[in-house]
Amino acid sequence: MKSRIGLPLSRQVSSDIAIWLWSLLSGLFVFVVAIFFQWLIYDDWMHNRGPLRLVGSVLAGGLMFAFALRRQFAIRDRKIEMLRRFETIKWMNDRIRNALQAIECITYATNSHATEPVRNAVDTIEDTLNEVLVDTALHQERQLTLKSTLIGITLYRRR
Repeated sequence: MKSRIGLPLSRQVSSDIAIWLWSLLSGLFVFVVAIFFQWLIYDDWMHNRGPLRLVGSVLAGGLMFAFALRRQFAIRDRKIEMLRRFETIKWMNDRIRNALQAIECITYATNSHATEPVRNAVDTIEDTLNEVLVDTALHQERQLTLKSTLIGITLYRRR
């Protein structure tokens, strides 16, 4: 299995300006599409030349803006929470490994024949920590794989 290196999560967190900009652009896009379809149907197909009705188009654009803004902030909050969890796991891993090394050294220095049970306990704890780190790495990889799969499906449907 080939490992793919992506952007770190801290670089994937959107700024406030980017969130507001994407939301504004999506709202404007919906507004322009609504006006275009209104012109296409009424003026071009039905030959009913009259004023454009902007209220529905503005409402659709505003709703899209609000939906996109809320969605982008929710995604950012979820990524920040995931970063906090990863930092906590990293911190716990470091602290536990340091304590285990100290226990292992003290046991060996004081009583060399009692080293084997302590070594087994240290290895068990270290294996458990490695499993937790692998699980968090797999979770992060699954998130990236799911995201790339959804992007691939979206691009396939657009063809």
